[in-house]
Amino acid sequence: MAELTNVAYFTAKPGRSQDLGAELLQLVTPSRNEEGCLRYEIHQSNDVPDVWMVLEDWRHASDFKLHMSRNYVEAFMAKVPDLCVEDVKIRGYQQQSPQVYYRKEYMK
Repeated sequence: MAELTNVAYFTAKPGRSQDLGAELLQLVTPSRNEEGCLRYEIHQSNDVPDVWMVLEDWRHASDFKLHMSRNYVEAFMAKVPDLCVEDVKIRGYQQQSPQVYYRKEYMK
């Protein structure tokens, strides 16, 4: 079970949503390859297409801290002021319910 679940919210500047999405998607593979990463997903709002969310689970809070110090993450964060209307909002959560393993027929 993850010790830390983070939800990060980004709101793109007008006309920059596709650019933001492309930059976020570039983070997926290297993030998932980090030893402490249990989940790393990018979502785009159905209601407000300029709003993007990163959903991530980390084995330990220290793994997330290390992730944020990686060169590729720091390079992305340096682009945020150009791509987004405001700073990223990152909220940390701790799972309270038991772990659920989803039925295979729903995972298609």
